[in-house]
Amino acid sequence: MELANVQEVVTQLNIHGLTLAFKNISYSVTTPWTFPFKGREEKEVLRDVSGFMKPGMNAILGPTGSGKTSLLDVLAGWKDPKGLKSGQIFMDGKLVDANFHKCSAYVVQEDILTGTLSVRENLQFSANLRLPTNRNSNAEKKLKVDAVIQELGLQDCADTKIGTEFLRGVSGGEKKRCSIGMELITSPSLIFLDEPTTGLDANTANSIMQLLHQLSRKGRTVIFSIHQPRYSIFKLFDHLTLMNKGEIIFAGPAEEATTYFNGIGYHCEQFNNPLDFFLDVISGEGV
Repeated sequence: MELANVQEVVTQLNIHGLTLAFKNISYSVTTPWTFPFKGREEKEVLRDVSGFMKPGMNAILGPTGSGKTSLLDVLAGWKDPKGLKSGQIFMDGKLVDANFHKCSAYVVQEDILTGTLSVRENLQFSANLRLPTNRNSNAEKKLKVDAVIQELGLQDCADTKIGTEFLRGVSGGEKKRCSIGMELITSPSLIFLDEPTTGLDANTANSIMQLLHQLSRKGRTVIFSIHQPRYSIFKLFDHLTLMNKGEIIFAGPAEEATTYFNGIGYHCEQFNNPLDFFLDVISGEGV
């Protein structure tokens, strides 16, 4: 495959990002039956939340049980619609419809890859499964796979097996890149990720977030939940949403969050990680 052709496809992966807005979202889940007498109860996990996500890096943070993953799943259309009590979601000002999934992708927290296949074979499987055959020949699918491998920097491990419990394979960071690549095959404008740095060491986590930052600078709207990242990762955020107990505490440009908390009487110490400070304030710890 000629490099020029691959580079051309890589360039085509630069797309127009979308603005996702949500209004008055309330979502509830029903707890399971417990033995012997307690029946099922309805628990509200999102309480009348509103906001928007623009092209760029959109982070959702909060302590455990804050509702950050629930909000991510509702926006991505991954939650049972029966639990949605109220609210609307808009894409570029228009109410989302059944076509929403054609322009969006969701990368789950646990990597769902076939360990006995190589990185290239996993991506080729995604291309064969998800790209319309009537509009994409086998050669075009292979070109798309090569372009994704180049864009994600997977050239050195492209023909290495993912690995299993009994088979040594790629590293954790390379595995996460492959999981992201499985979704990039369809050239989505919106990318949702559930805690993409979970299980990774600090340097690998930073590398993955740098990759997502690069993707966001090519026009994509990247929306993700994340758990207490280090400061170098925080600096990559464009928009920050802080949540607690199903409500939004702060939503706005990430660089303005410290000023907001200063304005309401909470001051971050000079050498403290702002995100650790925000979560301490939200949780009522050390305040």
